[in-house]
Amino acid sequence: MERALSEYLYLFAIFSLSGWVLEFIFRSLRLRKLTNPGFLRGPYLPIYGTGAVFLYLASLHLSGSHFLIKVLAYFVITTGLEFTTGFFLEEFFHIRLWDYSKESLRVKNFICLKYSLYWVVLALACEYLLFPPVMALYCRLIPPAFQIAGVITCLMFVESAWKFGRLFAAKKREKTAVDVDELQEFSQIIEPLLMHPEVARLAHFRHHRMMTRLDHCLEVAWLSYVLARRFSLGGVAAARGGLLHDLFYYEWLTEGPRLHGFRHPRICVENARKIAVLSKKEEDIIRKHMWPLTFSPPCYIESWIVCFVDTYCTVKDYLAFAGATDAPDPSPH
Repeated sequence: MERALSEYLYLFAIFSLSGWVLEFIFRSLRLRKLTNPGFLRGPYLPIYGTGAVFLYLASLHLSGSHFLIKVLAYFVITTGLEFTTGFFLEEFFHIRLWDYSKESLRVKNFICLKYSLYWVVLALACEYLLFPPVMALYCRLIPPAFQIAGVITCLMFVESAWKFGRLFAAKKREKTAVDVDELQEFSQIIEPLLMHPEVARLAHFRHHRMMTRLDHCLEVAWLSYVLARRFSLGGVAAARGGLLHDLFYYEWLTEGPRLHGFRHPRICVENARKIAVLSKKEEDIIRKHMWPLTFSPPCYIESWIVCFVDTYCTVKDYLAFAGATDAPDPSPH
């Protein structure tokens, strides 16, 4: 077991280095200038080292198998590794190290048929031409080979940890900045309504469990606003409609009209009209937030968002899915 781990470490280091050299020559010639092919500063590409280890393991397990089975296995390994790496870097860090947008038969510009076939040829070359002499050299230089491979791998690990740490920190700062911007915009949208005494009155009515009606409306408004912004929809209408969707002034468990669930949306629309000028979308949000009890379905996507968010918040409050509200405190200070 110990020797097997040292072999894999050795292969990882050797092919990370040789892969970098291969990519460096290819890209420098193609771009006619010296080009570092990786996102690390050192002369190594971990994707090549990882691929070499997987291919070596596959070659051992497929020894004696039909040639076409090997071709299929190598195709899946190399193309899968290329797609996974490209997708991860692009999706989480917005880093694109290669782009197949000009190639035909491609998937999300991360992989394409032409280069996948190249990788299969390279994988076969590794099995029949490269792995035998590389492993023979390892057998002759086991102690120093393992030590050198360990040093190189440590360098790659340290630099990768440093690089990804910086990327994660930058992404966290970016997300925090976006969250702050969203909260500031949300506060600006609802502040005029929160200043109105008829909205402030909602803080005196218990709504769900220990939450006041104002707490509930703020939570629905915030979550609806965030979802609307995520989908490039009307965040203003979602925030205002969410805040005013339960604008009524009675203890609905013991007071108010019969069939409260069916009738209070119309009451809330009438109350909201008295304190604000409502757009058609905002009025639809308030009037349809109890669908299907309102029979007529929502006419806007924002209305559906508020309807579902209101249902989620209600269920969460009564079943105690969460101990505290998800809404921030956007009230003016």
